[in-house]
Amino acid sequence: MAGQEVTMFQRRLQMDQNSDNNRHLLQGIVKHRCIFFILIAAFFSAFQAILVRYVKEDVRAVEISFIRFFLQLSIPLPVMTYKNISPKLESKKVTITLLIRSALGMVGLTSAYVSLYYMRVGDSTAIMFGSPVFAGIFARIIMKETFGVIDIILVFLAISGVFLISQPPFLFGRKIVQIANTAYPTQYIGALFAFCACVCSSLANVLLRLMGTLRVDSFKIVLYYALIASTGTSLVTTVLGAWTIPPCGFVRFALVALGSFNCIAQCLITYSLSIEKTVFVSILKTNEVIFAFILEYLLFRDLPDFLSLLGVFLVMTASILASVKKMWIAKKKNSTTAETYDSVNSDNRSTPGENFHPVSLNDSNETL
Repeated sequence: MAGQEVTMFQRRLQMDQNSDNNRHLLQGIVKHRCIFFILIAAFFSAFQAILVRYVKEDVRAVEISFIRFFLQLSIPLPVMTYKNISPKLESKKVTITLLIRSALGMVGLTSAYVSLYYMRVGDSTAIMFGSPVFAGIFARIIMKETFGVIDIILVFLAISGVFLISQPPFLFGRKIVQIANTAYPTQYIGALFAFCACVCSSLANVLLRLMGTLRVDSFKIVLYYALIASTGTSLVTTVLGAWTIPPCGFVRFALVALGSFNCIAQCLITYSLSIEKTVFVSILKTNEVIFAFILEYLLFRDLPDFLSLLGVFLVMTASILASVKKMWIAKKKNSTTAETYDSVNSDNRSTPGENFHPVSLNDSNETL
């Protein structure tokens, strides 16, 4: 009888230990959930570029943008209704910031699509992923975020990897492939649009981070972004006379998928920027190039060369180091907070009422 009680006690102890391990694992995943969200968003963004490659011969770039923004409206509306989220904006500052962010997103996305009509996808991606550099600079100016030597090194590694993967002809001197019957000089037109998309993307990310600190709901941001951008692109399409009827079949399916994937990616990125530094999000999002690289191989059987593999290694290294740096800083911050708390308690126990200074919440760097 005693032996059975000991066995039951050991089993119960083992179950408690397993439960503690599972709880710690779940807490770790929740604590660093931003990493998973950004990677998922990067995959959907890469898949969008593949879909644009299929439909660009049948639909104009500005119309693709309108269709994507219009379809994007169908996702946040039911979610906001179900969660009883009010569409009312909190303040004038939020309204102005949201308008600027929506305009930047509209111009940036349309510029990115236009660049694909004049240059290859890899070349355009290489230029647009220079946004982490500008994002860090703009975040430093607008939000006073830190941008240290380690951030500069990681950004340099990520961008170097992106360029090695894409291998733009204006740097590597490769032969220009004819795209949509365009000649070599139009390569610079595509590069100009891609650079415009790069700057707009970096500024938009910084403004998203700012709205995150203002506690603006991510679905509300996506809703107004889609509403304002769809209105703007519809006006531009009308002025240019670029309206067309998309062909039946895969083209229409791809356009619907563009809107759906974009909304998911926007929600994940918006939420990630509300809880994490802009530079960290921008660096991790460079994994979009790796996902595009894999998808192109699976769908088009494009084999990588040595420089492409080296670029993949650099991007992955930058992403892993950024993740490790984030975890190390979080661990150090928690350790420092615990030591400070123990020190205050020790002082209070040793000399009650003396040398006691209440801690002000405003002294913290966290935004309440």
